[in-house]
Amino acid sequence: MKVKKSEIQLLIAVIGVLIAVCTYFLVYSSFNEKSDALEAQNVTLSSQVATLEILDQRKADYIEATGKMQSYITNFENRFPADILPEDSIMMVKTLEDYTRTEVANIAFGSEAEVVYTPAADAATTTADATAATDTTTTDAAATTTTASTSQVSTDGTAYADTHMYEVPLSISISCTYDDFKGLVRYIYNQQERESIQGVSISYNETDGMLTGNMTMNTYYLLGTDKVYSSPYIPDMQMGVDTIFGNVE
Repeated sequence: MKVKKSEIQLLIAVIGVLIAVCTYFLVYSSFNEKSDALEAQNVTLSSQVATLEILDQRKADYIEATGKMQSYITNFENRFPADILPEDSIMMVKTLEDYTRTEVANIAFGSEAEVVYTPAADAATTTADATAATDTTTTDAAATTTTASTSQVSTDGTAYADTHMYEVPLSISISCTYDDFKGLVRYIYNQQERESIQGVSISYNETDGMLTGNMTMNTYYLLGTDKVYSSPYIPDMQMGVDTIFGNVE
């Protein structure tokens, strides 16, 4: 069987077309897909490079802001001890007596509880509600003077995942002059370690000019920081006498 030259040329042409089609779908099409993928990747990388360039231009600002935040965190943590035990509260009250000329007859310890972090917006709402409630309350001027305030511990929006704050309630009975009472309030709020007055109930004695009553306050400590608890300094105290019979010669 003879094959005509024209048929051979036609067969070669068909084979060439098939090769071209296969090349397009197997090579060129794949190349286009890879090219499109590289183009998309280049767009993403270009955007990231632009972002990094902007960040690099503001590198000094970020370093300064980071330093300020670290300083803020350190100063914040320095206001709270690592723990508060009963002996810490007792020595704190003893120092308070010495510095403010306030006589404390007794101390009552409350149950400590964790202070739940409240975002700034919620804290503002709570404060507004408390103010509205206070405005609607009327008191008798001739009755015993009572002032109360709820202190909201705030970290100005800074949250610490592994750090937990606890409050230790403390109630003390006080006796002092009016000027000494003002000094007592200033003393508490000027302390390095965070303390807050939760409520005060006092009355004025016209006979001796003294204020007597009760004060409820909170002290706070932080768990989860690098600080280590240190026990308070307790001076030596004389206990008992050498002989119960007095001086015997």
